[in-house]
Formats: sequence, C-alpha cells, structure tokens
Amino acid sequence: MRLKEKHEITEVAEALSHFEGFLRRRGFKVTRTRLLIAERALSMPGHFSAIELWGALRDRGTSVATVYRTLDLLAEAGLVRRCTLAGTSGAIYESCLGRRRPHGHLVCRNCGRAIEFKSQGLETELQRIAEAQSFCLEEAVIQGIGLCSRCRKALS
Repeated sequence: MRLKEKHEITEVAEALSHFEGFLRRRGFKVTRTRLLIAERALSMPGHFSAIELWGALRDRGTSVATVYRTLDLLAEAGLVRRCTLAGTSGAIYESCLGRRRPHGHLVCRNCGRAIEFKSQGLETELQRIAEAQSFCLEEAVIQGIGLCSRCRKALS
C-alpha cells in the first residue's frame, strides 16, 4: 500500500470517528447505514450528486432518502460541502477531506461539468478586500461559467 493511500485511509477513519461523535452529541443513532454512506461520501473523488452516491450504495439496500439525510448531517458536521453551481440544476457535494483550503469551480454551462481550481492569488486578494472593508471572511465561493474544452470542440 502506498503512503498516500495509507494517509487517505487514516483521514477517512478519523473523519468517521468525528462523525460518530457528532451524531452522538446531537442525539442521533450511530447506524451502520449512516457510517457506510459517510465512508463512501468521504471517499468519493471530486464532485458527486446524492443520486450518484446512492447509485454506488444501491446494492446495500440503502434508500435515497437516507442518503440525502446523511449528507445533510455530514454537511452539518463539516465533513462534506454542499455546492450549488451556477448553470446546473440540483446540488452537488464534495468531501472536505484534503480540501480545507479555498478553491473555485469553472462550470460548463452546456454539460454541467465542474472543474476545480485553487489560486493563492485569488485567495490573497479576497482576504485583502475583506480586511479593507473590516469584514471577517469565513467562506468564499468563486465560480466561472462558460464552456469546457469538450463542449467548445463539439460546437465547432
């Protein structure tokens, strides 16, 4: 097993432990189904919809309603982020593991594909603007809307 894989497994295990504590503090039952959904959501690469997550768990007999409720709890616990991307319908989610730093999305208005990017320059500029306004910046949502390379090519 590679070092990166070991780190990811440890990070998911720590997040699951955090989620169990969160559920107990809030008076929710810690069920196998909730933990299974949480483990899968935290391990999903990139962005995913609740329906995609449910599809990955369908063979386990998990209901789509349980997936949505568990994603809400994971978001409250700070372990997944619910994103509403301009030009797309419905919410998508992303695991917060390994994504503590701010990032933005380029969203294709044709196919809905979301391309994630990080920019230290944008982050620094947003913080500078916030400080100039005596504003405490807690979160920033940066989105660019246009056409991805595949859709531009298909339209040519």
